[in-house]
Amino acid sequence: MRARDIILIMLMSVLVGVATYALIYFFVPSESLGRGYGGATLRYSWAPIVAVVVSFSVGLLAYLALFPEIKQEQQAQPSMQAETQTFDAVKRVMKDDERKVVELIINSGGSVLQSDIARQLGFSRVKTHRILYRLSTRGIITAEKHYNTYKITLAEWLFPKKK
Repeated sequence: MRARDIILIMLMSVLVGVATYALIYFFVPSESLGRGYGGATLRYSWAPIVAVVVSFSVGLLAYLALFPEIKQEQQAQPSMQAETQTFDAVKRVMKDDERKVVELIINSGGSVLQSDIARQLGFSRVKTHRILYRLSTRGIITAEKHYNTYKITLAEWLFPKKK
């Protein structure tokens, strides 16, 4: 519930209480016991308090009945569809050779040796190096030294591992 609505209901309730007090003050006969000394006003002083409480309660219940809060369910962890959408978005901005390299890494389980990429795709070592350099500067892959070659791994943000 919005705080503005609650404040509005409270102000309306206080106005009802003030109106009740004014009615009692002006319309209680002056001949009644204690008039002038506050006796008649004190006798009826419970009425504005009750009016404020009752009008606030009725207003609040009416508001809750007319405008129920919409509860949103919390979304679960990103699904496989969201991961696929991330990969599709990245794939759209890749060149054909880069896309072939990334698909080879995916088909190899997420990591592959640089020498295997050159051999399986038929690229020269220089071309393979340039493609991998472009992918690594964009954060799509990471390269770790592995004997005389590099172990190329897909970035975790592209395909987060399940826990």
